[in-house]
Amino acid sequence: MHFAYNRNNSVAGGCHDNPQGLTPLGQRVLAAVNEAGIIVDCAHTGRTASLDIMAASTKPVVFSHANPFTLVQHGRNVTDEQIQACAETGGVVCVSGLSWFVGKEIPGATDVARHIAYVADIAGIAHVGVGLDICVSQPDLDDTPPGDFDPAWWWPASAGYSAERQPSFTPVTVWRELPGELRKLGMAPAEIEQVLGRNMLRVAGATWGS
Repeated sequence: MHFAYNRNNSVAGGCHDNPQGLTPLGQRVLAAVNEAGIIVDCAHTGRTASLDIMAASTKPVVFSHANPFTLVQHGRNVTDEQIQACAETGGVVCVSGLSWFVGKEIPGATDVARHIAYVADIAGIAHVGVGLDICVSQPDLDDTPPGDFDPAWWWPASAGYSAERQPSFTPVTVWRELPGELRKLGMAPAEIEQVLGRNMLRVAGATWGS
């Protein structure tokens, strides 16, 4: 569950808005989400709000698709402080293959592996994963936003978004090549398994229980 999507709301601050922490209502929502066994996701959440959430959560917190801000200065990416705070909850930062977040027009396995290795260096191998975030268009699917939906509000030009310049996603082959690139960076087979899914399985088990 996200607590905010890019913009501020009555629960928490978004990553493309004025700084806002977790509100009193947000504290109640977080407690309910923890109790219900729902995974807390701070992707799209603002830095201040995400730090508040991670400090207060009784369960692991994840960034389901976000990359290190140190490597690529995009508002959707996360700082070293956020990465470390996520690890302290027992959570996982899942690296995305989206071009804007990776910093390459057409990201390859080497580019994604570099971001994974950075998170591992900051937080430890137990706290990094992958978050594909791949969009596939389907001709028979109508996903037109409702009513007065304004894309420019949710994805503001001030944050680097542009209707004329759409992002690209990693080709599917990249995810097949990723284990080999991680081996080149010195990761052992068991560590690569952690990155590719076992870390998130641990979070699921800790959140959902038996």
